[in-house]
Amino acid sequence: MLGLALVLPALRLSAHEGPPFPVVVDHVAGSMKVSVWTDPDIGIGTFFVVLEPVADGTLPDDITVTVGVWPVSGRLEEVRYDASPQRVRYGARYYAEVEFDQGEWWNVRVILNSAEGTEELTVEVEATPDGTLGPISLVIYLLPFLAVGGLWLKAVLRRRRGPPDATTGTDSPATSHKRA
Repeated sequence: MLGLALVLPALRLSAHEGPPFPVVVDHVAGSMKVSVWTDPDIGIGTFFVVLEPVADGTLPDDITVTVGVWPVSGRLEEVRYDASPQRVRYGARYYAEVEFDQGEWWNVRVILNSAEGTEELTVEVEATPDGTLGPISLVIYLLPFLAVGGLWLKAVLRRRRGPPDATTGTDSPATSHKRA
């Protein structure tokens, strides 16, 4: 029953995806520092482009951000995606979802465009599965919890039986009956 209570809610949850990781950190481009974070999952990958002014400067008001991707192998042409701005307290952050059709290394071009000019950054990322293995992932993720539960149950059952008899190494019938 307890196992069923653990499994049913997990079946309705979407798969856990890892957090984005940085591929560019504090790169100075004109009057701004640029950081690029990504979660390049096969299917839909995400990119966050974070902009901060250099020193005590300000960011241009008319910045647009585009993210272009194409496989390192050259089997596809570059596809560009417009990044949408997100509200932040300081600086600016842009978000883009891109399509990776298979797991391999991809070129990523981040294009920053404003009245001050155009800046481009190019990096490579590896598109990977989103961490789900289907139903088998549920079993894999539950194994540590089941192991701890098994150890706990073993300890409870051993405690109920009482200490082992010193002469035979087995549980003493006298102590077993005392606790029952």
